[in-house]
Amino acid sequence: MPSNTGLASRIMHGGLTSADHKAADDLVVAPWPHLSYSTSPRHRKLSTTIKAHDHDKLSSGGSEAGSHIAAIGGASKDKASKLGPGRDNKKADNLIVLSSQDSEAVEFAEPDKRKTKLLMKDRPIIKQWNPVGLLFCLFYCAAALYYFVIRATKTLNIGFTAYGVLVLIIEIISSTATFGYAILLVKCTRPNPNAKGLAVYKTPGKLPDVNDVRFHVRVLIPCYTESVELVQKTVEGALNAVLPAKTLRTVYLCDDSNSPDKAAMIRRLNKEMGTEVVYVSGRPKPKEGQPKETNPKSNNLNNCLKNEIYKEYEPITPGGPKIPAHEVMVVFDADMVADKLFFVKTLEIMAMDEQYALCLTPQGFDNVDPATDMWNRSNKPFWEYMLPGTDALGYIACTGTNFVLRCSALAECGWFPTFSITEDYTLGMLLKAKGYKAGYLNEELAFGESPIGVRNICRQRSRWCKGQMQVLFSWEHTPLFDTSLTLGMRLLYTSVTWSYITNTIAVPVNVLVPFIALVFGVYPLVLNRDFALAATLYYCSSSLVTMYCTDRKHLKPLWFTIVSCHLLWFTFTKATYNVIKSKITGKVTTFKTTTKQEKNDGQQSSDSSSKQQQNKGPGFFSKIIKPQNLGNMEGKLDHYIIFLSFLISFITAVVGVYQMIDRPYTAQGDFRWFLALSIFWSIYNMIPPALFIFYIYDMDHLFGDFCSFCFVLSFLMAVGGIICTWLVPDDYNLGQVLNVSLQFYEAQKSGKLPRISNTPWRGNSAVWDSIILPSGKNYSLVGGWYDDGGMLKLSYTTAFTVSMLSWAYSEFKNGYVSSGNVEFGANTIRWGADYLLKVAATNVTSSAGAVTPVYIAQVGDITKDRAYWGMPEKSTIARPASFLSLAKPGTDNMAMGAAALAAAAVAIQDDSLTVSSQYLQKAIGLYEFAQKTKGLYSKYIESGKLYPSVSMYDDLSYAAVWLYKATGDEHYLNEAVAYYQKTISSEGHVSANPFLFNYENVVPALNLLLYQATKDPVYKTSVQQFVQQWMSTTGSSGDIMYTKKGLAKAQPDGNLQHTANAAFYVMVAAKELMGGKYMLYACWARTQIGYMLGDAGKSYVTGYGAMQPRKTPHKAASCPPPDVADCTWESAYYTTDPNYHTLRGGLVGGPDNDDYWVDDRDQNNPANTVSLVNTAGFSATLAGLVDNDINMAKCQQGNGFIQNIMLKVKKQPDATGQRWWEGV
Repeated sequence: MPSNTGLASRIMHGGLTSADHKAADDLVVAPWPHLSYSTSPRHRKLSTTIKAHDHDKLSSGGSEAGSHIAAIGGASKDKASKLGPGRDNKKADNLIVLSSQDSEAVEFAEPDKRKTKLLMKDRPIIKQWNPVGLLFCLFYCAAALYYFVIRATKTLNIGFTAYGVLVLIIEIISSTATFGYAILLVKCTRPNPNAKGLAVYKTPGKLPDVNDVRFHVRVLIPCYTESVELVQKTVEGALNAVLPAKTLRTVYLCDDSNSPDKAAMIRRLNKEMGTEVVYVSGRPKPKEGQPKETNPKSNNLNNCLKNEIYKEYEPITPGGPKIPAHEVMVVFDADMVADKLFFVKTLEIMAMDEQYALCLTPQGFDNVDPATDMWNRSNKPFWEYMLPGTDALGYIACTGTNFVLRCSALAECGWFPTFSITEDYTLGMLLKAKGYKAGYLNEELAFGESPIGVRNICRQRSRWCKGQMQVLFSWEHTPLFDTSLTLGMRLLYTSVTWSYITNTIAVPVNVLVPFIALVFGVYPLVLNRDFALAATLYYCSSSLVTMYCTDRKHLKPLWFTIVSCHLLWFTFTKATYNVIKSKITGKVTTFKTTTKQEKNDGQQSSDSSSKQQQNKGPGFFSKIIKPQNLGNMEGKLDHYIIFLSFLISFITAVVGVYQMIDRPYTAQGDFRWFLALSIFWSIYNMIPPALFIFYIYDMDHLFGDFCSFCFVLSFLMAVGGIICTWLVPDDYNLGQVLNVSLQFYEAQKSGKLPRISNTPWRGNSAVWDSIILPSGKNYSLVGGWYDDGGMLKLSYTTAFTVSMLSWAYSEFKNGYVSSGNVEFGANTIRWGADYLLKVAATNVTSSAGAVTPVYIAQVGDITKDRAYWGMPEKSTIARPASFLSLAKPGTDNMAMGAAALAAAAVAIQDDSLTVSSQYLQKAIGLYEFAQKTKGLYSKYIESGKLYPSVSMYDDLSYAAVWLYKATGDEHYLNEAVAYYQKTISSEGHVSANPFLFNYENVVPALNLLLYQATKDPVYKTSVQQFVQQWMSTTGSSGDIMYTKKGLAKAQPDGNLQHTANAAFYVMVAAKELMGGKYMLYACWARTQIGYMLGDAGKSYVTGYGAMQPRKTPHKAASCPPPDVADCTWESAYYTTDPNYHTLRGGLVGGPDNDDYWVDDRDQNNPANTVSLVNTAGFSATLAGLVDNDINMAKCQQGNGFIQNIMLKVKKQPDATGQRWWEGV
């Protein structure tokens, strides 16, 4: 070694002998084919034992001993200048010239032969499409578009629309980051497996000709407070790396700390290795009181470039020579040690084209375990997938170290940017704006250490974020408005910074949404099948994008990226806030270096300290209070926010589990999957902070196992959440159900039917219905509805049905509008009202003069009707008609008819004023006719046995109040009040249960209508009592009882008819006189309607639901068409098969008090019978629910942990729609 050292010295300082030339051939490196190269990072640490082998990598520059430029091939000043600029080019007379064998062959083709455009197969890097990445990107775009359309159109009907929209907007913002990443997967840059780097001379130590230098590499190593030992390894790595043929090298240590120790280290190194590493320091810095530097690193590098290397060149010296294209520089951070092949590999890319201004390589870290890298310190997704994509798309990326840069391009950009603390990101953007190219070589060719302390990691990520935010929020430098960039590049450069913003928004929202849902009972969306499908596709596509990898070993590092985003969101938030604040206040955001090692931060500085820690560790409580691996956080809050995130998610999970254990099923027997969804979500959110807590308390081998466990658990929780979205029962489309219910009245039509119908299996029937009036006139009664499954037409039930439908139409018309049922609803009302116009024969005339006024109450014979089972269209049985008159009074029946016509007039006055006037005039005449009579219709009409009536004054009041609503005449209101008082005083006994509201007892309706008209508190009190009685009873006895599955039933013989009527009543009452808690009452109605539609496991509405009534005794529905079979008792009634035709929208009587119900075709079984009065209240309630857009998602709002506890404390039952902030 001494002889070689002397030789190196003579090469640098002169005095070579002929023997030295032979010795030079034997120096340093083995021939190229025998170079050792390992792909394992642990074996890539470079040896620093070689002392005198860099005579083929000559340096220019100076040290304290003097400045020398080593050149090859001659000693003239002109030839020396061709090597590129140096601090002492003027001392060319002292150059030492080595002769060489210019004709000596190289191992591979000479680089000079690559001046023409290279074929793809010959390029060191290949830019190509990624078919799999393209497929995943397209899948994600389609799934995301579908998902957000569904979210916007199908899931925001939640009551708290603003909250739901806010969460949706944040979801959309968050998705843009994933979309940006997906775009990068479309194309990629990959190393050419056939590329071996630039050629080197076969003869070790051969030096280039001064006239044939391809590159002069300036290696700049900026340092500040790093240790001498760390910096020395970096310098030695730069010196030991192999140079390609025709390449020179100069190494500069840019010491911003002016450290005497580092200067001494360089002197010692130069002496031992015979090199000329240039030590640069002493640049001027801002004095105290002057504005601080934004980026000291950039200023440090620029000082070396502008004041040491290129001070005599343009643009530093106007009129000076331009920086040659072969002048390139390499930056190594003070801890980055170059691999032996760094220059051979990277310079091959720079040799492709002089427009290539930059070649970037990944950063390798020797102190990062991929199995426990929860901070994503290795940044594997960035190096392996993002940068290959950005490079293939033309984006120029620079990461601050391990890159080769063409110096002329750097000078054109104004040197390293100083307006941002991330000069690398900014430099890449400036180079792109100047039209340069870049190449990304995805091979780890330099290795260093990543920060290991929690505070150091946070500081590093904060710096990255701050620097990019400085650019984004700068009007002068923001890529969005840089016209020298294409639109695509503007978006691409902005997306890099945008990802920080999306992270700061998405993570806290992700944590808080399930917490708010389970604790406060406020949900951001409606769970339904549309959402389940959209969410499944969206989750699968986003997972394919974010977890896409070409090596399964990358799966966990990719997952760690998601973990680190969760852990660092507050760090990014602070950084963004501080940049915005600095822009407002003018305060300078400065560059802060990151310490690579920190004692007591997960690692010990020496074996002795480790042993000391083992022998005398902190006590248990000390470990709890101050975790041993947390380190000094310098008063920052980052770790407290992570603890808080864990606490919130933990509380959420505990609260969810408590609620699930406390009440795992709904009243209808469905498991509460929506709670499980939030629990899975909260556990998923708990994983990153749980990893952090484990990390700061214990970093031994158990941490790796815990990381693996959490890796699997996170995917199980995500999949569990997706499964829950499918298991949550889908809510009903109540607008569709309203349409279905109206179809029932189509199926009940008698007479000549319209050509267009939803029930094509029905045809004309009873077209000869008529009556011989007392005057002898034959009077047509064609039209109307059959009352139930038979063929009777009853005016009393028709009138009550018309009044209910009309009331709902006028009160909740928007429900018909929003569901597209306006025309259908109006026509349904008119069909029934038109029939009432006919049966109210109060002003019929004949050739003999006026006909005695009558009111036809029934068409058909009950006995004959029950004896016939066949199609109404084929029926030939006699259909006698029964009427009421002054001689056969039926005040109740006629008054109900008047009320129905008046209500119909109110309902359709906006649709047809002419028809409305006809109804009103007939209602007035019929009301006056009813006033002249005094008696109950059941005494004279056979159907009074089916629908008995024991009161008439309530019907008269009902007619009068509707006439008042139709005319505004106070006379009718006064009469309504008078008749109301009479029914209360003389007919109080009419109903065994005063809380029944049906055709026979309309007193509850009078209380509501009269309160609307008079605002008398007496009526209000009665209405409130009715509502409270139906809603507040949970026992199994009394006027109102509840079944185990939640159905409210009137006693003793109430059925679904009365519950539906009460639900409608409650919805109307809640609008103006129930204390403002509208959702509580509307949701009670929704719950009862839900029971009828199938919440309890069975639907009680024909033609709707999976388990619906299919054998209801209905002649028209049960009979097969004539061309299929004759309709007989045997073929249509006694058969166990379902009805041949689907009867849609009819509400059956329903279950008993034990929720038991049998679907059979027994016309004596009211539980399975459909009828007009059964369905009227059901249809009316649906209109109210649709009008107010009530669904179970809205009804669940407020139904959280707080409400649960409040109800238990007050010993009150749970009620859907109850909201704790409104009181319980």
